[in-house]
Amino acid sequence: MIFPILVVAAGTGHTGLLECIDSAGVGAPIPGNSVFGKNNYIEYVVGNLPVIISVPHGGFLKPQRIPDRELGSGGRQDTKTQELAREIIESFRQQTGKYPHVIINRLHRDKLDANREQFDATLDDSIATIAWKEFHGFIDSAQRTLEQEWGRSLYIDLHGHRHSWQVAELGYLLVSGQLNMSDKQLDSIGMQQMTSFGHFTDHKLTASRLIRGDWSLGALLEKEGIATVPSPKIPHPGNKPYFSGGYNLEQHSAFSRRNAWGIQVELPTGIREDEARRRAFADTFVKSLLGFLANVRE
Repeated sequence: MIFPILVVAAGTGHTGLLECIDSAGVGAPIPGNSVFGKNNYIEYVVGNLPVIISVPHGGFLKPQRIPDRELGSGGRQDTKTQELAREIIESFRQQTGKYPHVIINRLHRDKLDANREQFDATLDDSIATIAWKEFHGFIDSAQRTLEQEWGRSLYIDLHGHRHSWQVAELGYLLVSGQLNMSDKQLDSIGMQQMTSFGHFTDHKLTASRLIRGDWSLGALLEKEGIATVPSPKIPHPGNKPYFSGGYNLEQHSAFSRRNAWGIQVELPTGIREDEARRRAFADTFVKSLLGFLANVRE
């Protein structure tokens, strides 16, 4: 039986997966298999592609021994994001024969908000704090593995929104007013460093091109019939509600000097809560992610 040995990663405060071993002492996690943190509240589906997907708000578990949170957005589950993540895993397997790294918070948002700094996420409850550290530690561990194997990874933080404007929202840590800027303004050195692509931009892969140009994930989703902001057709949200990215994107992307590009993906209820549309989107999303990776390969 494979089980994780968990340690605190130096300097992060997160509990990371140091290694996986079985009863015979063989240490190598198997792609496509899951390992779990203490209490099975956090699940890490091990991958073998340079893609990491985290799902902070799709959990169902409400153990009584963890008190309900009374700050922030307690109670607002991102419905069907956990299900979508599992369908994305299967679609990767079907399209490539390989797996992304996927980290799932199985606790309901009432108990743990894994997209907040530690106190706001857990209100200092000891059990929720362990789960929070495991969630972020698994992401850290996946990124360290991919840095060694690939040099860089693509980090996706998967969410759902309830805005009346039913479009896919891609967050790069730029608020609406910044996305309203011209491409020239976005491509300034100072502005590029503020994005979740950080220092991984150059004369070819500029911020504007990666965020809403022909190299962007938004462009590829748009070509598949998914209305997306930002994208070539919808380069900015204007005055409409829009999520630019939160704690996870800041912490686990090039914004914080990680060797990872980061994108927060916010999907409307129409895609998430209709089973047929959700499964179709999983296939489209994987196809688009693979196209994005092909576009930006060095």
